[in-house]
Amino acid sequence: MESGVGSTVKIKYLNYKDKATGVTVARLSDCKGDTIHPYFTQNLMSDDGDIILLVSNRTGWWQLYRLNIPDGELIQLTEDADINPHAPCLDGKHMKAYYWDGSFLKSVDLENYESEILYSVPEGFKPSILSISPDGRYIAFAYTERIHTSTLRGRAYSNFLERMFQRPRSVVMLIDLKNEEAIPVWGEIAWISHVNICPVDPDIILFCHEGPWHLVQRMWVVRASTHEIWPLVKQKRYLERVGHEFFMRDGTVVAQYAIRTSPSSSDWKYYDIFVKPDGSGLRKYRYPYLPPGHIKTNSKGDMAVGDRGYPSRDFRDGHSFISLIKYESDYTVSIKLLCRHDTSWNSQKTHPHPIFTPDDKYVIFTSDREGVCNVYMAPVEPE
Repeated sequence: MESGVGSTVKIKYLNYKDKATGVTVARLSDCKGDTIHPYFTQNLMSDDGDIILLVSNRTGWWQLYRLNIPDGELIQLTEDADINPHAPCLDGKHMKAYYWDGSFLKSVDLENYESEILYSVPEGFKPSILSISPDGRYIAFAYTERIHTSTLRGRAYSNFLERMFQRPRSVVMLIDLKNEEAIPVWGEIAWISHVNICPVDPDIILFCHEGPWHLVQRMWVVRASTHEIWPLVKQKRYLERVGHEFFMRDGTVVAQYAIRTSPSSSDWKYYDIFVKPDGSGLRKYRYPYLPPGHIKTNSKGDMAVGDRGYPSRDFRDGHSFISLIKYESDYTVSIKLLCRHDTSWNSQKTHPHPIFTPDDKYVIFTSDREGVCNVYMAPVEPE
């Protein structure tokens, strides 16, 4: 059977040596339509690293798949009409995937493929990416008012500023799967997204005010049980920007940060920051040159992977590389190029969004270097 829930395709991995670094890269998908991994802040892999949750439109519509990495088996998990390819997440403890099919929050079991409708957002609102607690009990997300804009031109973020200025209504939700309860934890007239549950305390939820980073107080924390909120890192508007925030396993928040001397200057200084949810323990590691577009740390937090890499001042091709970022004792970073990704960057689905495998030994990323999106894997250390 070529398609349908439970159908299996045997992927023959394509291995090639990167011409720039000599690293052997494996292509984990087969150029049949676009295949990507969901957004990089979510949990996407089983604890042992053998299974990764992927999304592909190989049948004509975006569907969820599990890839068994050791044997290359790609198994279709869903057959739905309106899946958001960036939003799914994986409960690695119970091997269930959660995703949006239009306005419906659904689950699918990765073993028996049984699916269930759990919740639906109100009419006139659009849900955001999902975040799940490590024990699989809680799911958090935001839903935001659907609005029309006049500046959307088919390019990613072309209506970003207009949508921020329209101030759509948003609500942060927490779903208690054990008690089958939907809990509104915060809401306001502002564009909210990037909701993340703290992995060591599900009562703590991180969310962001969306928009150009230097124009918003970006990062916020809400305590679900009391509805208290506070800014995680207070920003000076026009001068500071921060974003692409996520939790490490120990509950530390990591984000990308920059500061300049005046609202009209271009003398940005770039950092990765580490901070506790209460705002304490802030550490800043400075980049000597340009930063990546997105980063994700390893389990120890002493290294990150980025989707751009600039190891020297005169290096001009950094937008085409996956980089390894080491956090030094003097609060600087050092950059090592891992391999080329050569993606086009022409839409959200083509963003590499690199992540580490749970054992920190490999990096997985997306690229459309071959005309369609595929998922690739490269070793952190030379093999």
